[in-house]
Amino acid sequence: MAKITIAISGIPRGFQFPRDDGNWLQEHHRSLIQSMSPDLELREIPAHRVTQADEVDVLLAEGGNRTHYPGELDWADYQRFFTPRLKWVQLCSTGFSDNITPQVEQGVVTLTNAPDIHTIPIAESVLAAMLDHVKRLKQRRDDQRQKVWRQLANDELFGRVVLIVGLGRIGRRVAALCKAVGMRVVGTRRTPGAVANVDAGFPPDRLLNHLPEADFVVLALPHTAHTVGLIGEPALRAMKHSAYLINVGRGSAVDEVALADALTRGEIAGAYLDAFLKEPLPEGHPFWNLDNLLLVPHDSHSSPKIGDRMVELFCANLRRYVRGLPLEHVCDPKRGY
Repeated sequence: MAKITIAISGIPRGFQFPRDDGNWLQEHHRSLIQSMSPDLELREIPAHRVTQADEVDVLLAEGGNRTHYPGELDWADYQRFFTPRLKWVQLCSTGFSDNITPQVEQGVVTLTNAPDIHTIPIAESVLAAMLDHVKRLKQRRDDQRQKVWRQLANDELFGRVVLIVGLGRIGRRVAALCKAVGMRVVGTRRTPGAVANVDAGFPPDRLLNHLPEADFVVLALPHTAHTVGLIGEPALRAMKHSAYLINVGRGSAVDEVALADALTRGEIAGAYLDAFLKEPLPEGHPFWNLDNLLLVPHDSHSSPKIGDRMVELFCANLRRYVRGLPLEHVCDPKRGY
């Protein structure tokens, strides 16, 4: 069998402990990858040193995000790997809308994502946001800083309704956690059928009809033509004044101008946002000044376990690749997920 060269560049989102040289693989990661085949050659390439891309058959990387974060490939570096020899790109992320190239669209290069490596920390972040809201933890921290001793009126999650927009892997994990604390769970799903821990499901085009019943609205959506601006003025007007919005999907799902206006006017109780149209959030953005908005710089997925999960997922696909079997988690550029 011909030698297969694997390039590893960029740092997976949420990975907390990169090495001093800018790479992230630990020795046990390297050993596991190498055990997939004696014909593998690993090359760790820091994002700023992408060279000799024509020698690469497989690329494992965070990806060609148009918004560049430290340690990640920028778009130009990402594109340099797309030479005639490249056959497969394994992303260390769920979203891939910024990773589409002509070669991927034409099927010359197979693009796969990692849909489950961030599911657990993101779902836990959603539950934490809900508890932070109903237990008024922000107000308690403010009172502590100001040395104010007072009792606050708390609420509880038990019996509350959560509407999960997008019952994919993350949405289903959120449903399980919400059901565990006694919430009523409803959500949108493109394909009919029962979903574990979901009391009622409905198609996306019925969202406006169900928003008025929700105490919490959780967005766990990919970026597609159907999800852009989904939460705009009509959706926000349909929500309860006491409703709380949580977005752990893509920033494009929210009309930021409309949401800022709704929060300023108190038309909904508050929001937790982990994704934005432009990242980092511009200095003059109105979101910075809203007390009823909790901003998270796109790191709800962060966990010390990300590296291990990513390598395990990659090796499962690599085993299939060296055996000539179809890969799992293949991205569909037309669907967007």
